[in-house]
Amino acid sequence: MSTGHYLRQRARSFMFAFQGIAAFLRSEPHARIHAVATVLVIVVGWYFRLSANQWIALLIVTGMVWITEMLNTVIEKIMDHLSPEYHPQVKWIKDVAAGAVLVAAIVAAVTGFVIFVPVLLK
Repeated sequence: MSTGHYLRQRARSFMFAFQGIAAFLRSEPHARIHAVATVLVIVVGWYFRLSANQWIALLIVTGMVWITEMLNTVIEKIMDHLSPEYHPQVKWIKDVAAGAVLVAAIVAAVTGFVIFVPVLLK
């Protein structure tokens, strides 16, 4: 495989990934909520000049929320496609996937609380 072909394939892969992110943002209300929350965290963090370690913690938990929400959405879409009618096992799968998002969101909220409350109290 030539280097040019390889680079074009990688560029196409990135294009498809960005299209997936855009589709997620367009179709999912929770994605837009996460986007607003992410922008708010960035603006407030920038305003208060957070330390590198604080930024790293926020980046990790924010990424964790985005990733779990996106995977949850994919799982729900797959399960709805495979089993359009109610099925208790499908409900279990979807509930566990949603639970993963909730765990990520709780961890992110606690991390934000630990970082921002002391900064706001100064």
